[in-house]
Amino acid sequence: LAMDGGSVRTSKAPPAVKPPPGMSVGALDKRLAIKKRARDDAARNLPRQDDSNLSETEGAIISAVGAERARIDQQRHDARADAERRLRTLAPQPQDFAGPALDARLTLKQAAGRLSHDWARAAEHAAQRRADLDAFKRAHDVRRAAVYPKSTLLQTGMLFSAAVFEALFSAALFAEDDARGLLGGAITAIGLSGANVTLGFLAGFLGLRYLQHRQVLMKATGAAVFGAMTLLALMLNLFAADWRDQLAALAGRQVDMGSDASFQLWSLLQLDSPQSIILLMLGAGVWVFAALKGYSGFDDPYPDYGKIDRAAREADDALSDFRSESRLELEKPITAAREALSARMEKMRAEYEAMKRAFDSAADKIESLDAQARALDQAAADAIHFYRQENAAARTTPAPGYFGSPPPAAGPALDALGGAASMIDEAHARLVEAQAQSAQALEGLLAELDQTTKQLDQGQSA
Repeated sequence: LAMDGGSVRTSKAPPAVKPPPGMSVGALDKRLAIKKRARDDAARNLPRQDDSNLSETEGAIISAVGAERARIDQQRHDARADAERRLRTLAPQPQDFAGPALDARLTLKQAAGRLSHDWARAAEHAAQRRADLDAFKRAHDVRRAAVYPKSTLLQTGMLFSAAVFEALFSAALFAEDDARGLLGGAITAIGLSGANVTLGFLAGFLGLRYLQHRQVLMKATGAAVFGAMTLLALMLNLFAADWRDQLAALAGRQVDMGSDASFQLWSLLQLDSPQSIILLMLGAGVWVFAALKGYSGFDDPYPDYGKIDRAAREADDALSDFRSESRLELEKPITAAREALSARMEKMRAEYEAMKRAFDSAADKIESLDAQARALDQAAADAIHFYRQENAAARTTPAPGYFGSPPPAAGPALDALGGAASMIDEAHARLVEAQAQSAQALEGLLAELDQTTKQLDQGQSA
């Protein structure tokens, strides 16, 4: 016998074992004169045809083999008792699976009590920000999601690149006729490009965005700001182009500017040099680019929508981060309980595995003794068969009917490991039950963790 997954199974039959010396048919014949006694019994018509009990000679054979079989049976009995005693010692001990779960529940409630106030405040703040966002969308009839970049660094870099591009190009144009050379042209170009980008950005951010506002006053203010920034940018770029044209004329001695430094609006449209026109077109292009970036590059095109949406998202993110950190804190007692339950289950499994190894070792030993017992039974059966064969051959009357039945065994039936197998099955059932208890305890803790989290989300005391 052996075990496999808690169930008894019959192991592969061992090779046949020869009977001990003195127990073979020839040895028993010499010892008990089986052949002679069989012929003598046949001459006397014994056993009689209607007999059902073994003959004297057959009984003597059983007795002769039975003494050796009794010794083997005693060894089997001792091995069985030792195996059962060892299995009782190694049997998995019942474990307390409720204790770790109770400790975890207590720790979970304590942690929930510590976190409940801050959790409620974070949830309330996030709910308020979402309510503000919903109220803003209803008040301004905004039916779309806010659109704005996560980081304004790229947009700032693009504006800076546009300003640098205009400054470099303008510096080259001014340096051609500036008495101070490239340095003077660069100083003028830097100031011009910086002012142009600034005016364009303000026209888009404070002008174009407010033109779509639902309130008439804010829409009018946006239009005024956009008109003012556009006028200033137009004056700046036309003045720069006219100045570049006048520098070219002065360098070529075509115009005598005298000492009149007054600004004539009508003269701004009188551009003679290609450099002045290029400078004007470049300034207009950079201004439009900056205005578009100010309109939608840094924030949502609708005024204040992006700010309120960011506040709601930041509150949600803060709540999510706090919830994640708090969840980890709440999971710590569950993790500790899982480790404790796993350790106890591992202890029971190790004890069960040791019990199975002890059972297999005892099974091997008893199987060897069983083989010897079977060899003795077979020797007795062979000797009895030899007696019956010789008796029947020498008889003048029919042999008795029981000669056709198999001879009885010399000892008891071979079931030495039945009790040990029952102990293994009981231990396996105990292990399965322990696994179910452990899983049930963990499932209960996880359900309580989810319930506690839900209560904290709702602002209730856990």
